[in-house]
Amino acid sequence: MAGEYVPLVLIPRFSAFTGATTFTTIAMDVSNYSNAIVNIWRGPLDGTSVNVGFTLQESTDQYTWSDCAGTSWPVDPTADMEAQYNGTLTKRWFRIKVLTSGTDPRLTCWAMGFLELRES
Repeated sequence: MAGEYVPLVLIPRFSAFTGATTFTTIAMDVSNYSNAIVNIWRGPLDGTSVNVGFTLQESTDQYTWSDCAGTSWPVDPTADMEAQYNGTLTKRWFRIKVLTSGTDPRLTCWAMGFLELRES
């Protein structure tokens, strides 16, 4: 049925990231969905001059990625706070990107929510 929500886990509770790097989840086919509603939580940042950014991305070919419309990306929820973000899905493939920077960055986070079935 159009408009129904399907549960989604992008980053399981409580995933840990160490080091200045870019992490991306495996791409998933979202052809049947129009919107992603994702709750992101992160713990305190540890390290020196640490920054983190979360971005919902989409692609037609899994090679060239662009940010999903709906939110100004990247986002960084406040430590120990859960924040909800929306991404409009217009392409076939979907993923989340986590970018960490600084000296010896460490963080714990999770991202989960729902995909909304496309109206037919």
